[in-house]
Amino acid sequence: MYEMSNAYRILLIALGMQLSFLVYQPVFAQSVDELRRLDELDVACLKAREAKLSVVRRQKIEECVNEAPEARSDKKSRKECEAYWKDYGWTRRYGLAPPGGPFTDVPECIRAFEARQQYWTR
Repeated sequence: MYEMSNAYRILLIALGMQLSFLVYQPVFAQSVDELRRLDELDVACLKAREAKLSVVRRQKIEECVNEAPEARSDKKSRKECEAYWKDYGWTRRYGLAPPGGPFTDVPECIRAFEARQQYWTR
């Protein structure tokens, strides 16, 4: 019985991989374009949320700075309040979970979430 050498096996595997890339190249290109589109939708969502969150963040900082000292032990400086409220509204989620926090219901985020869900569940 004929036994294949390792070099011949590697050559056949490499040839098979090249052929599969030629056959599936349009699929990979479509995937890259689709992922780029999904990333653009995510960026639009982040920008829309940041626009709304920045207004609320400024309000929270002003409340923190102007709050009467009786409500807490000492008056906070603007720098302390900004450090405390700097990441207000942002939470970390994983997988197909929708982004958490306020203003995730803006149309841009809904479109981005639905597009990602549709992409991953095809």
